[in-house]
Amino acid sequence: MYAKYIPVLTALLLTAAAPQALGAQEAEYASSESEAQITSAMSAAPSSVSADATIVDWNMNVLREGTNEWTCLPDYTEIGFSYMLQGDSPVSNSDPYATEPTGPEDWVTDVGPHLMIVVPDKKLLKNISTDHLNGGPWVMWPNTPYAHIMIPLESRGRAPQQLGSVSNSRRSLSLAPVGVLVVPICELSVEHSLCASE
Repeated sequence: MYAKYIPVLTALLLTAAAPQALGAQEAEYASSESEAQITSAMSAAPSSVSADATIVDWNMNVLREGTNEWTCLPDYTEIGFSYMLQGDSPVSNSDPYATEPTGPEDWVTDVGPHLMIVVPDKKLLKNISTDHLNGGPWVMWPNTPYAHIMIPLESRGRAPQQLGSVSNSRRSLSLAPVGVLVVPICELSVEHSLCASE
């Protein structure tokens, strides 16, 4: 007598259970996505730093609370902007790991306020100058995974008579401060994670 109701009851039970099953799948996906982001972010620094660092995603959602003053972010695979309005310490233009001056043509000094543009496709950088003394934008750390465009917001570089064959159009590429989308951290690297101290 009740046998005819079994298919209907089964369908009702499955329908009622489906949202819970989907919710569990979504939660499992979100958890695995968070774990992947945490793993990626921890690769941004030595384990002595990242093991206790706060991990956030690019929307600044905390994925894991930390116990030291460091914050790490996962890989970034879109075009992004960041800024350093207080300038930067002297640094090699070609070697992101250099700790001592590498020569006047490579060692970048007097870097005032600037924007940085990070791009996932490094081929987009091939026609941009790598000369940090050209008076305008340049690619810092070319031919490394950390390559990015530096855009000074103040005059810098050689005097115009020292520019030699650099065209006037290239010299005029310095940009005045304008409204742009910025990520409020000190530095980004495109295809790599980031760790920054507070």
